Amino acid sequence: MGKNTRSGRRKKRRPGAATTPRESKAAKDDPESLSVEELLAAASTEMDAFQYEAAQTLCRTALAKEPDNVAVLETSAGLCLELGNLDGARHCLGRAITLQPERGHEKYMSMAQLMTGQEALQCYLKGIEILTRAIASLPATEKKEEEGEKKTKKEEGVEMATEEEEEEGSKIAAQGNENLSPAEAMAGSSRGDPPPPPPTLGSPVGERAGLVRQVSTAYCSVAELFMTDLCDVEEAEEECRASITKAIEADPTNPEAYQHMASFLLVKQEAEEAKQYITKSLKAWLPQYRAVREGKASAGSFDPVEVCPLPYATRLTTARILIEVEDHEAAREVLEGLAEEDDEVVDTWYLLGWNHYLQGEEQREAAHYSLHRALQVHAESPSEDAQLVEHLKELMEELGPYTEAEDEEDQGIEEELEQDSEEEDEDEEDHNAMDTS
Repeated sequence: MGKNTRSGRRKKRRPGAATTPRESKAAKDDPESLSVEELLAAASTEMDAFQYEAAQTLCRTALAKEPDNVAVLETSAGLCLELGNLDGARHCLGRAITLQPERGHEKYMSMAQLMTGQEALQCYLKGIEILTRAIASLPATEKKEEEGEKKTKKEEGVEMATEEEEEEGSKIAAQGNENLSPAEAMAGSSRGDPPPPPPTLGSPVGERAGLVRQVSTAYCSVAELFMTDLCDVEEAEEECRASITKAIEADPTNPEAYQHMASFLLVKQEAEEAKQYITKSLKAWLPQYRAVREGKASAGSFDPVEVCPLPYATRLTTARILIEVEDHEAAREVLEGLAEEDDEVVDTWYLLGWNHYLQGEEQREAAHYSLHRALQVHAESPSEDAQLVEHLKELMEELGPYTEAEDEEDQGIEEELEQDSEEEDEDEEDHNAMDTS
């Protein structure tokens, strides 16, 4: 989970966001005439259309009608996050937590990303506690189906928060609950923009799997806290490892859980064991992603909008780990996939170049090209990672100026590789056709 800034708006529509033409017109002409439910639906629709000013007006109206409506507060918090108004988001989430402390894990997970240290930890633990209760309350039939699909999953037993943790978690409800007016809560800000609250699952199909994945991801976030904000806490190392272990036990299919363990082991300088865990992480998502990239995945087996279950930034971390454990081929595949998705990211080209460079003289030309591209992208969209840029320039100074002749040669190599790949695909199709006949 982490506290990464958001890379873009969610592409999927919020549940219940649809409004009728009458409601849409009334929302613009006379929002006071709408019920709170209609105002919320209209506000969500405006947010999906990036009409934040209109959404602000609707949320203010809804808050004025029912200032203690939790759904209104959570929607308002979401809008504050869209606008980078972290103080407003804290206020709305804090008030929602105060009003409904034992239901709704999303507000705790969102609040955790707006807090630091122990406060963030207690929010995550409370969110996990509520998630665990929600999982336990699901019908037994769904549990049996999931256990049938995941035979390797260990006996379910996500640890509940202790009484002390619950007490601490309840204290969070009082935080961020300043006496701000609805208008103040909705006011804009120039501060950073953390990820939005996780979407609520609207269908019972796969609901258990979705909740289990959120428990696993929350434990990963707890582990991150012990690697960063809480690294000086006594027994931080043990707590970090324990949290990652719980993440894996909660959902053995979560690639991020294995990746966190690999990162942890690298810090411990246990490279061989780290390599085993990052390999497990890759197996959880790379084969399907490879099939999608090669056009071999069956229709309906993947999300056409988000073909990879892992965010771009997470896969960059994957590549860094793979390079560190010297799995250069896997690192190349991950990085080439990232470059296909977005070829204007300095880190991607830098890592691709560094990966080639580490393989010696045979990969020198490929390294030179990728590092040159990294410098080009940096010139257009400067990277904020000063250390990366410094290393990039050092490597280019060692390799020398990149010439147009090399560029043309690289383009020729790329075209030749593409042609070989197409011929291999055609040969495979012909072979399959012969087998069928």
